[in-house]
Amino acid sequence: MIRILVFPQKETPQNSYLGNITSVISDEYTVVGVNEAIKRKWGSLFFYDVVHLNWLENIRGKSRIKVWMNFIFRFATLIYFRLRGKPIIWTIHNKEVHGQELGKSFSRIMMRSLLKWSTRIHILCDATFDEIPALEKYRNKVVCIPHGDYIQNYPKSDLNIREKYGIAESKKIVLFCGKIDPYKNIDVLVRAFEQSNIGQSDFVLLVCGSCRDLSYRNKIEQAAQGNENIILDFNFIPVDQMEAYLTQSLLLVAPYDKRCTLNSGTLWMAFSYGKTMICPEIGCIRDVLKSTDAVYSYDYDSAQSHEDSLISVFKQVKEDFADGKLRIKEQNAFDYIEKRSWKNYKKSWISLYHF
Repeated sequence: MIRILVFPQKETPQNSYLGNITSVISDEYTVVGVNEAIKRKWGSLFFYDVVHLNWLENIRGKSRIKVWMNFIFRFATLIYFRLRGKPIIWTIHNKEVHGQELGKSFSRIMMRSLLKWSTRIHILCDATFDEIPALEKYRNKVVCIPHGDYIQNYPKSDLNIREKYGIAESKKIVLFCGKIDPYKNIDVLVRAFEQSNIGQSDFVLLVCGSCRDLSYRNKIEQAAQGNENIILDFNFIPVDQMEAYLTQSLLLVAPYDKRCTLNSGTLWMAFSYGKTMICPEIGCIRDVLKSTDAVYSYDYDSAQSHEDSLISVFKQVKEDFADGKLRIKEQNAFDYIEKRSWKNYKKSWISLYHF
C-alpha cells in the first residue's frame, strides 16, 4: 500500500481538516504524520511514497533567533524531501502567513520554494489564482479540490449555552469562535456590533476563543465595556461542546484581514450546521458567491471602512431575519457544503496522491 507522509500531522483535536482527509483516503493509502513519525515511527521519515505539506511556510517565533531556527528547520525539511526525489504535494491555505510579527521574509522564501519544488500544488478555491498571481506560472501542476464538510465531526452536546452565559431565549446569538489574533479584527467587530444598535433588537454577540496577546485582549474588553449584549469568553470551545454553540447560534461572523486570508475552516463548519456567516470577500467566499447566495459578504479598504461595512451587514441581517430571507441563506449554505462533502469528493482526494 502506498505510504503518505503528512506535515505536520495526520490529525489534531482542534483542527479536523487533516483528520478528515486521512479518513477519506485511508482505504487506499497508509497515512503517517511527521510529528507521529518523530515520536514513534522514525522509519516513516525515510520510507514513504508521497509527502503532503501543509503550513510548512508558517515561520514564527518569539525572538529573531527562534524565527531563524524555525526557518532553518523547515527549509532543511523541504530540501530533504526534495532530495529524496519523492512526489511533493503542497496545499495553499492562505495568501500570506497570518498573525506574523517576525519571519515574513522567510515565509516568502518558503512559499516561492514550495511553488517551484512541489510536484503538485493543491488549492482549496479557484480564487487562489487571483490572490496569488505567481501561481499562474505553475498552473499545469495545480489541482483544485474544495474543503469538505464538518457534518460528522462534532458529537451532539447537552450544553445549553443560553444558561451558561445568561442569554434570554428571545435573543439571537451572533457567534465568533476560534483563536483570537489581531488579524481577525475582533475589536472592529465589537465596535461595529455596538454602533449598529442591533443589540436593541434582541441580538447578542458572543465571542469565544483564546487570546494570548494580553494587550489586544484589553483592547477588545475596552471596546465591549458596558454593553450587556456583547459577551466575551476568552477560552477555546471544547470539541465536545462545539455542536451546542453552532446549533444554538443564529449565524457566525469572521471579520478576517483580507490581506492574508484566503480560506476559512469556520465557514465550512457554519455551513455544515446550516448556518450562514458574515465574512469579507476572501478567496473561498468568492467561490461561494459564484454558485449561491449563502453568505453575508462585504469589502473594505481600511479599519474604518471595515467597521462601516460590518455595521451595514448587521443591519441587513436584522432585516433578513425579520422577513425570512436569512433562512434561505441557511438552506443554501447547507446545500453548498453537502455537495462538496468529503464523501462526494473522495475520488478526487484519492487521485491527488496518485502519480
